[in-house]
Amino acid sequence: MAKAYKPVIVKKQVNDEHYYYVDGKFYPSVTRILSESLPTPFALRQWIGDMGNEKAQQKLETAGAIGTAIHEACERLIKGKEINLTAEFPEKRQKKMLVGFVNWFAKYQPKIIKGMHPELVLASSHGYAGTLDLPVTIDDKPYIVDIKTSRGVYDSHKLQLAAYRQAFGEMFQMDTQIAVLHLNPLNQAGYTFYPQEKMTIEGNPVTTKDFLAVFEVYKVLNGGSVPEPPMEDEYPDVLRLEKLLME
Repeated sequence: MAKAYKPVIVKKQVNDEHYYYVDGKFYPSVTRILSESLPTPFALRQWIGDMGNEKAQQKLETAGAIGTAIHEACERLIKGKEINLTAEFPEKRQKKMLVGFVNWFAKYQPKIIKGMHPELVLASSHGYAGTLDLPVTIDDKPYIVDIKTSRGVYDSHKLQLAAYRQAFGEMFQMDTQIAVLHLNPLNQAGYTFYPQEKMTIEGNPVTTKDFLAVFEVYKVLNGGSVPEPPMEDEYPDVLRLEKLLME
């Protein structure tokens, strides 16, 4: 059996974005690799075209903030805390998503894998990193589950999980199944669960090789290597002109 990969992973916040440093070296995130390398899904391109670029960007940023809030609320629920839906999530759509998470939890009875926790930071010896939503067992089988609040479930989501499964296997020497929990307010139960057998692209099971092929495209698009993240701007405490332009 291969020796477990045990990197030291540091997650840094720079200009409202997070970056991963693994054993002191920058590793791009799985989501960044996929977003910069894969074509935009047709349905999303069509929506942006109908909406207009600026308005669409504003809506995507709002959706991203809501997605983050939903993820954080799910983590709080897992830790046994209560969510005040009326005060924290006034919109019906957001309420339905969180009710969907509770409904999924009640039906599948997932359990966090012993010694692990939600929002588990991972890295692969292939040179990428990321944060996994839920390492759980369902019916005594280990799963890595990613929570999605997007309009749909796309191929990029499946590739993301394939990348996480590779990193998870390297670090913990455990083979897992992968699944997407889509918190979908249009569904009566508030969610759709896509288990291992649904993790396919063009009818074929998604694999680590598929993700690594995208990773190579990412490198090509960046001149053949992984680009360093932008440095954080530093500003003086006080700003003034040395000489006045007008006396």
